[in-house]
Amino acid sequence: MTIQHTPPLPTLDNRKSRTSTMATYVVGCYLAATLLAIAFPGTAENPGPVALLTLLVPATVVGALAAAAKLRHRSARLPVLGLRRGGFRFWPIAVAAPALTIAIPFAIARGTGIVTFHELGLYVLDAPFSLAIMTVLLLGEEVGWRGFLYGELTAALSPRRAALIVGIIHGLFHIPLLTLTNGYDSAGSRWIVVPGVVAVISGAGILFGWLRTRSNSLWPVLIAHAAANTCLLEAPTLVTNRPVLTAAIVGEGGVLTVATIAIAATIIWNHASWTAPARTVRVA
Repeated sequence: MTIQHTPPLPTLDNRKSRTSTMATYVVGCYLAATLLAIAFPGTAENPGPVALLTLLVPATVVGALAAAAKLRHRSARLPVLGLRRGGFRFWPIAVAAPALTIAIPFAIARGTGIVTFHELGLYVLDAPFSLAIMTVLLLGEEVGWRGFLYGELTAALSPRRAALIVGIIHGLFHIPLLTLTNGYDSAGSRWIVVPGVVAVISGAGILFGWLRTRSNSLWPVLIAHAAANTCLLEAPTLVTNRPVLTAAIVGEGGVLTVATIAIAATIIWNHASWTAPARTVRVA
């Protein structure tokens, strides 16, 4: 037979330890991202490795925290959560939700003549390969954001609130890349792109948190994040030759992208089920 397992409520000491560990993680990520941006600003012609290096920061900081806990002879309570389960039932949603949300602004922009598509067939053919590669690369980010930080926050907060907080922290993490380098969303006015990108990543955090909670797996989150990146970061270079206008309208920080992400996040927040699957313990 099976019985539902309810984890014990954290004690005051545990809550203090969690808060301290989470604060250390966030500060470490922000500091590392800023130092990398200063060290590798890149140029318009050669953006350099800063985007890839920054992608690896969250997982690196989690690993450092686990190593430090082990050296202090404490329980290394920092395993990556969710990689042992596939969450296969949520993979179609993980691909379709970001793709549809991002396709709508492009369809509007194309219909109104703001952008024109070039080599669209090449982009469509390349998308599955890009999706697979990005899913693996994004382990560097999501191990930290939805693997560690979201799991820690949900011990004290509701999944909705935890998803929003992690999304905002994740969005702000990109500010050094956006303002100090040429390696990430460098086209367009910083006054439009920077707040837009932060808003989009914060809103996407609602979807990512929902997928993480409902699937009890990190893989659907990785796939959704990869799908969003495939659409947002590669599509402008493949389907339009007007990068500045594209960035302002349908880029990652574009006004139409912000609007559709906000609508999608609101729907998920208000109407999707946020109940985590019950964990069971088998008794012989």
